[in-house]
Amino acid sequence: MEQRYNRSRRGLSTVVTGVIMLSAVAVMGAAVVAWSNSNLFTNQQILTSILTTNVNKIKESIIIENVWFKSTAPRFVNVTLANIGTVGVNVTQISLGNHTNTHQTTTTNDAVVAGKTFSYQINYDWQNNSTVKVSITTARDNIISTEVAP
Repeated sequence: MEQRYNRSRRGLSTVVTGVIMLSAVAVMGAAVVAWSNSNLFTNQQILTSILTTNVNKIKESIIIENVWFKSTAPRFVNVTLANIGTVGVNVTQISLGNHTNTHQTTTTNDAVVAGKTFSYQINYDWQNNSTVKVSITTARDNIISTEVAP
């Protein structure tokens, strides 16, 4: 029995397969680097936005300076706010109430400039000898509240 070897078989040499694999790795590596760079940039923008919002929330400082009640009809409450912070404040909601009822007044982002005061006149039928809780909500979700008596 005689063995015959076919030496004319053709195939890819190890050099050619190495070049193909190396180029495939280079293309995939470049795609991964491009994807991670865009992903990092998006996350960086989100973190910058969150940081700015939270730092401004800390800098926001508003106080209820004065609350006075009109005793003749129609009754109302006047609330004066002072912005003692370093950033402007947008007031989104003022809530007045006592232990039996709550009256909410939603404002349309009234701006209180840093270092200035702003007054709101709210129609509210308050009761004598009853405390009224005044709550102010800002656009950055800070809530300032106090209780006053007429």
